[in-house]
Amino acid sequence: MRLEEYMILGLGRLERLLVWYEQICHFIEHEMHTDAKSAAISLMQNRDFGMLPRANLFIGIIFYKLWCSKFSKELQPEEADDDNKSLSNMSESKSNSLAECSGGDDSACSVASEVSARKDSETSVMNGKKGSHLSISDSGTKMDTKVKLKSTPHVTTSPQLYATSEENEGSLRDGVEFDPTVISILGDMDPWLLPLKPPKDPDCYNRIVNDSYYKDAVKHMRQTLQSPCHVSLPALHPLVQLLLIGGHVDEAMKVVEEMCKKVQDIKPFRIKALMMEKFHRNSDMLAKSYEDILKIDPCCITTLKKLIGMCIEDEYSRDSLIEMIALHVEASFPEPEIWKELASCFSLFFENLDEDRMSVCLDDRSGDKRNQQSYSVRYNPTPKMFTSKLWALRAKCWLNRHFSPEMLETEKKNSIVTGDWEMMSYKAACASHIYGRDFGYVTKVYGFLKNSNNVEFFNFLREHRRNWNKIYNFE
Repeated sequence: MRLEEYMILGLGRLERLLVWYEQICHFIEHEMHTDAKSAAISLMQNRDFGMLPRANLFIGIIFYKLWCSKFSKELQPEEADDDNKSLSNMSESKSNSLAECSGGDDSACSVASEVSARKDSETSVMNGKKGSHLSISDSGTKMDTKVKLKSTPHVTTSPQLYATSEENEGSLRDGVEFDPTVISILGDMDPWLLPLKPPKDPDCYNRIVNDSYYKDAVKHMRQTLQSPCHVSLPALHPLVQLLLIGGHVDEAMKVVEEMCKKVQDIKPFRIKALMMEKFHRNSDMLAKSYEDILKIDPCCITTLKKLIGMCIEDEYSRDSLIEMIALHVEASFPEPEIWKELASCFSLFFENLDEDRMSVCLDDRSGDKRNQQSYSVRYNPTPKMFTSKLWALRAKCWLNRHFSPEMLETEKKNSIVTGDWEMMSYKAACASHIYGRDFGYVTKVYGFLKNSNNVEFFNFLREHRRNWNKIYNFE
């Protein structure tokens, strides 16, 4: 149904404003920025404008997009056309991403259009369209878990780059001081978080952050944060981008942390972790941020690999890593590298157990009290962390999910076709620690590898079978 037909229907004031709302989205999506600006000003002057729950969000996005379009050349990354440039760790649907509004290529307003269409009114002209969703998991590219994570410059003590909350408006009027150190760090930020790169020229930078579009966008986005979570959450990502480019690093972190306390949504936690990597790299706090992400989205392989890297560098405990990998195994069908890492965790875990598992027991088999008493050393077969009901349920679930005869047969066929035995080898190594060396999956894979003359994987599995620890017995 066309816009004119909606108006003829005599909809109420709110419905007409929503249609107006959609029309401005249409202008921005088709790069009709002059029309969008004029329509936005008219909308703001309408006396019923305040009835829209997402009014500030929408106006903020309009000015954000106009600002991006005005300074599209200045905000483009220097290596934008380099095919070898590292991809973002976190993939997101491009069509509806507020984060990818660099220049005039993508519409910042597409998300606002979707939000207003799906949540504000059932009569929206966008009701027939499907919105794409944020992709939480890794893009699918493989990474060696043993490779040390790329080190990047970071600020150990976050500089005071912004005014207090009472002075925010003043800080926008006066601008911020150009800091080449911060500009350099922002230029190396993850593209998912900050695809727009601030210019290194001080004069150009000052023009960008003192532009009226920039100030209006920040103003309305800040006001949006005072709304309920379902309204304020969509404003978080673009506001953080604006604040970072404007040098308001501390304020950006503050608003992200406050949002993390309000919602259990993946986006603010991911933003927080990416910012901490650059500005607040405390290993304990960073690990906690990664754990928060995995508890919301245990399928996120990228975050899990970051924790693996921290564990390799002795910045994260192996006990905690086993728990995080277990969450991932529960929710997905992991890559071979994850099974390999889990097997290594089990092996190292059992090799370095505390002495509290050891007990000295009286050994008096004869029953003759006159005989000299002897003592034997025994070990508790199951470490304390695996005695919980959760781990018992996991082990039972994995029997059918990952180690069933049907799964083994499928993996065997794939291995015969591809000649790649790593998946079964690493899984069997894990199974030997969980269910014992004589577990069916383990013995069959061991036989396959022995007959295939695959020395590398055969030796890997044989080593783990030698150091097996049967945690559960479901026979």
